[in-house]
Amino acid sequence: MNTALIVIDLINDIVHPDGKLARAAEAVRESGLIARCNRLSARARAAGATVAMVRVAFAPDYSDLPRHSPLFGRAAELGALRDGDWGTRLHDGLLVGPRDWIVTKPRVSALFDTDLEARLHAAAIRRVTICGVSTETGVQTTARDAHDRDFEVTVVGDLCASADPQRHRAALEMLTTVATIADAEQVDFGA
Repeated sequence: MNTALIVIDLINDIVHPDGKLARAAEAVRESGLIARCNRLSARARAAGATVAMVRVAFAPDYSDLPRHSPLFGRAAELGALRDGDWGTRLHDGLLVGPRDWIVTKPRVSALFDTDLEARLHAAAIRRVTICGVSTETGVQTTARDAHDRDFEVTVVGDLCASADPQRHRAALEMLTTVATIADAEQVDFGA
C-alpha cells in the first residue's frame, strides 16, 4: 500500500523563535523536531513514499482569513501567516526533496480546501503518516479529517510538538480512536 508522510506547519511564523505565532518554537527546538523530521522524511523518500510539506498561509490581503476564528482571527493584526512573507516559508532547517509536494492550506486541516486529497488518490495512496505542529490543532485535525476520508492514519507522536505539553499528550491520547500512534523508529514506509 502506498504511503505519504505529511509534515504539518513547520513554517517560520509557527516554529522559528522570531515567528509571529511561535508559541511552539521552544518545544520544537528542545525536541530537535526539525532534524528528526528530516531523518524521517529521508527514510520515507528512500522507501519510495511521498512526502508532503504542508504550510498554512492566507492571501496577502487576508481576504480568505476566517476573522471569527479564535485560532486565526488575529493573524492580520499581527501580520502573520501572509502568503509570500518569510513567516509562511518552510523553516530553513527543514530539508525539502525535489519531488516533495508543497501544500498550502487556508485552515487547520491539510485536507480542507487543498488539492492534497486529490493528489493522494491520483497516486493511489491510502495510508498517511502525520507529524509536525501543533499536535492539538494541525496534526489532530488533519488526522481526524484523513480518517473520515477513509485513509489509514498513523501519527508519529514523538515527531509532534505543542506549546503545551499537557495538550500534546491529551491530543495523542484522543487520536488513538482514529489513528495508530507510533514513535519515529516504529514507522515503516514499506508495503
